[in-house]
Amino acid sequence: MPLAAGGTPWGFRKEGRMSRVSSLALAEPRVLASTSSETLQTTCATGALFLLPFPALNFGVSFTYADVFLVMAVALNATQLVRLQGFQVPLLMAAPLFVLSALLDPDGGLIELVQVIYIWGFVVPFGWLAFAGLTLRRMILTVLASAVINAIVAVGQGAGYIPELGNQHIIDFGGGFSRAAGLSLKCNSLVMSLTPCLMLIPYLGRLKWRLGTLLVLVPGLLAAVSKSIVFALPGVIWYVWHEPKRRGVAAFLCLLGLVWVIRGEGITGVGDLYYHFSDLVSKRIDRIEESVDERIELMRVSLEYADETLLLGYGPSGTHVRVSAMTHNTVHVYYLGVLLSGGLPAAALAFAGMGMIVVGLWKQGARHVCLYVLSHLLALSVMTALLVSFQVLPFLVGAAVLSQLTGAHPGSDRELMVGTIPEGHRS
Repeated sequence: MPLAAGGTPWGFRKEGRMSRVSSLALAEPRVLASTSSETLQTTCATGALFLLPFPALNFGVSFTYADVFLVMAVALNATQLVRLQGFQVPLLMAAPLFVLSALLDPDGGLIELVQVIYIWGFVVPFGWLAFAGLTLRRMILTVLASAVINAIVAVGQGAGYIPELGNQHIIDFGGGFSRAAGLSLKCNSLVMSLTPCLMLIPYLGRLKWRLGTLLVLVPGLLAAVSKSIVFALPGVIWYVWHEPKRRGVAAFLCLLGLVWVIRGEGITGVGDLYYHFSDLVSKRIDRIEESVDERIELMRVSLEYADETLLLGYGPSGTHVRVSAMTHNTVHVYYLGVLLSGGLPAAALAFAGMGMIVVGLWKQGARHVCLYVLSHLLALSVMTALLVSFQVLPFLVGAAVLSQLTGAHPGSDRELMVGTIPEGHRS
């Protein structure tokens, strides 16, 4: 066979050139398809992250607009399902126990069973995959932007300018100021959503953004007029402590509080709002002792039933039927609700997985995100266990950040991931 210069057969030389051109032509559509898929996944993940704290935006059931984006984001990132994380193991082990408890619950139904499968079988163990490809900066900014909007809506509802949305419940005491829910379902859900976000404020790069976010979130929390707002205090202290200009910020906040208390009553428009809000707070304070007694009674009744959940639980409906029959109320402690509905083994495994996320974030140095999750765990202590995805959002964010940290490759933005404020202040 005749050879070209360099010993290459003439026929193969021409064929080789054609092969290289063909491979490039085939590769280009694949790259474009891959880029398009990644862009769509990022868009769906960002949409889910932004909308998850807004369960009032739903289809009339517990499945919300955010869940549509969440399912799509996880599906588009399904290739990561094979990379099992340590914290997923106990969560996956707990899922069948929750489902079996709901399946054997005579007071439950098909819809509730589907909800249990969706939350404990999909969202809790796999929902974090939706956000695994997002940068920490995007996650933090999206979570805080969502919280700011939630707080603004809450203040508007409390002052009477914004009505109830969807199937949410606003408590109107008829005194000119209502207990707002924002874009959550109830006032307590609003507090639970906003409380952990305070821990993320130190990530913001400029003082005006950090202080501005704080001055929006705090009124949003106050608009709920809930006793559980006390759990937001550690977040405020955490931010002030990690603020580079902490003395000036602390002095400004104290001055602002004094002006509100001393002069608020004399300002036109603000005076009426101040009066009605103060009156509502006074009524809530007067009921503290009664409320505490009610919750203690609920805990006592719940613990009496806990002895019968050593293997499986009663299911969500079964739990509600048993507790409400004796107290005319439901379990207002998330952990007891999970225990009664899924059983002791399922609850222990679920809490173990959540604890692994917290410990892992702390060990990796992501302290702001770690306390974001921990603050949520604290807020859940006065919340009912709900079959809605927004209640586990901080776990999903924390798990996504942890997966990035443990799998971080050289050259990744690890400085930002472990909590460095862009102005040079390290957590």
